[in-house]
Amino acid sequence: MSASKIKQDAPMSVLFTMLFAGQIASTIFLPGLPSIAAELNIPRSIVQTMVPVYLAAFASTQLIIGPLSDKFGRKPIVLLGILLFTIASYLCANADDIHTLLLCRVAQATGACSTLVISRAIIRDTSEGLAAAKAMSYVAIAMAIGPILAPFIGGFLTGWFDWRATFLFTSLTGLIVLVLIFFNLKETLPKEMRDPPKVTTLLTNYRDLLKNVKFTSYSMIVAFASGAMQAYVVASPIIFIVIMGVSPEVFGFYVMIMPSLFVLATFISRKMLDYITVDQIVIIGGLFSCSGGVLQLFFGISEVETPLPVLIAFAISNFGTGLLLGNCYAAALNSVKPEVAGSASALGGFLHFGWGALITITLANIHMTSSFVFSVAQLTTTTLALITIIVLNFVFVKSS
Repeated sequence: MSASKIKQDAPMSVLFTMLFAGQIASTIFLPGLPSIAAELNIPRSIVQTMVPVYLAAFASTQLIIGPLSDKFGRKPIVLLGILLFTIASYLCANADDIHTLLLCRVAQATGACSTLVISRAIIRDTSEGLAAAKAMSYVAIAMAIGPILAPFIGGFLTGWFDWRATFLFTSLTGLIVLVLIFFNLKETLPKEMRDPPKVTTLLTNYRDLLKNVKFTSYSMIVAFASGAMQAYVVASPIIFIVIMGVSPEVFGFYVMIMPSLFVLATFISRKMLDYITVDQIVIIGGLFSCSGGVLQLFFGISEVETPLPVLIAFAISNFGTGLLLGNCYAAALNSVKPEVAGSASALGGFLHFGWGALITITLANIHMTSSFVFSVAQLTTTTLALITIIVLNFVFVKSS
């Protein structure tokens, strides 16, 4: 299908905006993490679990939201999701204890994950092949723009007001996006193509998807490569603010730089599609990603005391992730039938954010006195991505 079909059936500006709203919630509160611990009188390690709890909920609820969108259509499900996201964000801002805050974060993530699942399913509904790869690159950019701006905005909101202002900002953003989607997003899944979400059907679909080597491999490459960013999100406040003494405002700037490189890499990847194949771009991205992990481990062993080395090593990995992410999204969904695109998007998201939750909960429970622990996590997850790329391209493809 042509790019014009994508623009007509699934306005990229609408998908971009709703993904932005869903992504800002994951990082906007990070500059206020030490303040949350102080105000609620709890250890920082407990406050850090706000990240893995969010990711775990984001991962698991996709398994429900994807099939629901296959049954009831894309638009009504994403509208309900954004509504839940908006309400939960407001409740986060008014939480008086960590238990309430974590519970509201689960609800917030449940609503936010609908934006990712539905966006990818809509693109699968309306495009395929190279057009889908290019459209998915916009999804990847939107997923990065939120984390680019969120910590920067959160740093100033925390400095000018307090950490609660970050969640109020998120709630307001959700409300604006809810109105935008209601009036501008058209349904892309015809009623005759909708599949009832019977339990037996779901289990069969998920089993068949997991047996699909291409789908599973590309989905795990996404999970492993982006795992470095999830590790950075949970470790960076401790490394930079607590250990290295960086202010919340400057910390927000540091976090903002990384997704900016991701966006640059995604644009470059779009241009590369005109000259080389998707798999060649993925291989290049994997090499960049793993190289950054190796350099980060060197700095971690050296126990660097300034932010610049940590930022440089992570920037290399993040650039590699930007090259491969959108291409892997598209390749994974292009390997399945359109009528199970919602379920495929959900399962892919579950693998993606489930791995992120596993990494972040592990890091949140390890006491950090330097960047070493983070460096091990970055190298581990990027190496797994590269190994999966090698197996897919040089073992599975040849055997097929």
